Amino acid sequence: MKDILTAVTSILCCIVMFLCPAMVVVGAEIDAKALYKEHCTPCHGVDGRGTDLGKGLAAMAEGIEFPDFNDPEWQKRTTDERMIEQITNGSPGRMFSFKEKMNGEEMKAVVVYVRGFPSR
Repeated sequence: MKDILTAVTSILCCIVMFLCPAMVVVGAEIDAKALYKEHCTPCHGVDGRGTDLGKGLAAMAEGIEFPDFNDPEWQKRTTDERMIEQITNGSPGRMFSFKEKMNGEEMKAVVVYVRGFPSR
């Protein structure tokens, strides 16, 4: 009976994580929304669609698409690893590097938060 209960609990946890990825706890002490607000909203906006500043910086670099975090196609083609690389290294003249401002777990939390934009 105990084995069945453990299996059912594991399955339920997996279902919740699959259906609610933005709610997955990546660290109880990490407030991804606050990190996003502090570091990302000046360019990406509260709604994830971008600000004039962010879009203007992207426009200065030919061929660079400014991401709309609400766009399902952008979400599909952009890997978590790519987002972490972008947050870590930035882009000269367009985006600051945040490797001195956020640790790896905080960056992962921000990625989870950004993944939740299409459902907000």
